[in-house]
Amino acid sequence: MSRQMMGRKKTAHRVLRATGRTPELHCMAIPTQEETLLLPTNVMAEVVDFQQPVAIESAPPWLLGHIEWENRQVPVFSFTALINGSDVGAITPRSKIMILKSLTDSGRVPYLGLLLGDLPHPVAIKPEDLVETGDDKKSLGVFKRVTFNDQQAIIPDLDRLTYLVTHAAFGALPITRLEKAED
Repeated sequence: MSRQMMGRKKTAHRVLRATGRTPELHCMAIPTQEETLLLPTNVMAEVVDFQQPVAIESAPPWLLGHIEWENRQVPVFSFTALINGSDVGAITPRSKIMILKSLTDSGRVPYLGLLLGDLPHPVAIKPEDLVETGDDKKSLGVFKRVTFNDQQAIIPDLDRLTYLVTHAAFGALPITRLEKAED
């Protein structure tokens, strides 16, 4: 790259800083059955209409089974059932499945299917408007509970979710809840 090009980039960067504008985080607010998840837009591959997943033998209640997507078997799970240790519950006509990139180098499960209660929508959040609220339950698969723009949401732990779904789908370790250590 030429010095002239490098100089332009530095100038452009300085101009952005000089404006005093706070950068915004571009995310998706994702309605699950009971919770709203907050995820970066780059982990979303596609949203598809709900189709009944093919059941997986000996799967925990939160793992619905797998669907066929782009010539792959994608395991579909209910985030709400996973964190609450409950059954999936009613699936409504508005239900969808979001195909997520797993963010791991998993050759077995490069994508996950997340059961949605409705269509996701984009949100732009200023970092100072994102407030951590804590997770007293220490829910499995939850990275942080937050509020933004007077809305509560969960930032999921995608690495942990990929691990859990992979093990549940392939029968290795169907964990559904973390046990609290005794003092």
